[in-house]
Amino acid sequence: MSFRFDDAVAVTPSGDPGGWDAVVSPTFSVGGRTNGGYLLALAAQAAIAQVDADGGAHVEPLAVAGTFVASAPAGPVHVDVEPLREGRGSSVLRARVRGVDGEPYLEASLTCGRLPGADSAHHHDTVPPPSMPPREACVRLPVQGPGFEVLLMSELVEEHDPATLGWTQGSPGGVGELRSWVSFDDDRPVDALSLVLAADALPPATFELGMEGWTPTLHLSVLVRAHPAPGPLLVRQSVRVVSAGTGAGSRAATLDEVCDVWDTSGHLVATGHQLAATRLPP
Repeated sequence: MSFRFDDAVAVTPSGDPGGWDAVVSPTFSVGGRTNGGYLLALAAQAAIAQVDADGGAHVEPLAVAGTFVASAPAGPVHVDVEPLREGRGSSVLRARVRGVDGEPYLEASLTCGRLPGADSAHHHDTVPPPSMPPREACVRLPVQGPGFEVLLMSELVEEHDPATLGWTQGSPGGVGELRSWVSFDDDRPVDALSLVLAADALPPATFELGMEGWTPTLHLSVLVRAHPAPGPLLVRQSVRVVSAGTGAGSRAATLDEVCDVWDTSGHLVATGHQLAATRLPP
C-alpha cells in the first residue's frame, strides 16, 4: 500500500555521484510554504538512500539538523548527499536540498545508525509524558486557517488538548505550550522518519502567548531515540525563550522551541529543537 508521506519523500538517483531527485509536495505546507520538518525528512530520506546504495547498514536517522536557507516551493528539487564518515555504530553525512536552478533551500547534517525497538525501555528518562484528554475529547485542527490554508492538516490528524487552544478563540492561555495527538490522515504507521516530521508539525507555541503570524524556521534539529510503538504520537511543543532585537525592525524577534514526542507506550521517542523568526505583538 502506498502512503502519501512516503510518496512525498521519495527520492530517485539523478545519475550524479551522491545526487538524488525528488519532488516537494504542495500539501505538506502551511500557508503555501513548505513545512520545515517535512523538508528535513526528505533530506534524511536521501541520506538513508545513499547509505543503502553504498551497501551500508546505518539506514535509520539518529540525529538530523538543518539550516533553512530559503523557503522551498512545491516542485522538483535535487538533493546532494556527501558521506563524511562511516563508523561501526553510525554514519555521518551532509545533505543539501536545492532547486533545479541551483537555488539552495536546506543545508543538513545527519547521523544515521540503527535504532532500538519500541519495546526497549530507556535506561534513564526524566521527561514524563504530559497528561492528555482522550482523543475523542480533543479538537482536530482544520485545513482552513485564519485567512490561509494549512494543507499539512490534510496529511496529519492533529487532535489538540482543548486547554491549549485558547488562541483559536482569541483568548491565548499565556503558557506557551501546545499538546496534541498526531497521526497520519491515511493511517500510515508511524516510524523513525515520520518522527522528524512530527517534531515540527504543531503550530508555533507562541500562539498561546498571543503572538500570531508567520514564524519561519531558521534551524531545526531532531534527535530520534527509538522506533515508535504503533498508534498516534503524543506531541508537546513549548516555547522556552523569545528574544527581541534580532533582525530589522523594532518588533523583530526569534523564538526557541522544544518539541517532545512520545509513543503509545509512553517512551520519549524524539525531541526537536527549533530556532524560528517571529514578530513581537504591537
